[in-house]
Amino acid sequence: MLLIDFTDTSASISQVPSRWPVSGDFTVLVNGVANTVTEVFYTHAKTIAIVLTTPVRQGQTVTISYQDSTPSDDRGIQDTAGNRLTSIPTTEVNNKTDNTPPVINTATVNGNQLVLTYTEANRLDGAPLTGNAGFTVSSTTGTAITVSDAVAHAANKTVTLTLSRAVTNAETVTVSYTKPESGAVVRDAAGNTAANLSSQAVTNNTPATPATPADTTPPEF
Repeated sequence: MLLIDFTDTSASISQVPSRWPVSGDFTVLVNGVANTVTEVFYTHAKTIAIVLTTPVRQGQTVTISYQDSTPSDDRGIQDTAGNRLTSIPTTEVNNKTDNTPPVINTATVNGNQLVLTYTEANRLDGAPLTGNAGFTVSSTTGTAITVSDAVAHAANKTVTLTLSRAVTNAETVTVSYTKPESGAVVRDAAGNTAANLSSQAVTNNTPATPATPADTTPPEF
């Protein structure tokens, strides 16, 4: 996806779909090879997005140009006041493509909450995860722990797992992840999916249970 920002002193880009430019008005070259535009839509007040047939990889050289093929109709790059931009010369695109998947950085547990923190240049995808989302948790006690819920926090770059029981301070815990074959997966906002995990060590921050004070008071008549 390419994002094109425009400067307009008094108006914003038209948000009416019937007035947006058609895909064929844009020419995108990636390393000199045409990459067909499949969709054009409004994103922000002065920004439009262009969806490409083939994803762009980091490091590739990308250029874009625009020519209004039907200047007599209502479709084209225009602001809300009706002023139209008829063409854009071939311009090199600032390629900020993120092709690096999120990588697990830390895993901590406190009670029944296990938090996975990922190293990621941007954000995680905040789409709702389903069930255990492919995560399994094991303990040295041998007592089963199932993952009842998983929530991705996009800005924090974390995934919080709710466990079926609280972990004690003395337990050694590991977490594993196998990407589900269907449904939402752990990935970043650019769509790069996190790799599978096997027996990742978890730092146990569960506080120790205070010892019960000894009863030193004798019974009284």
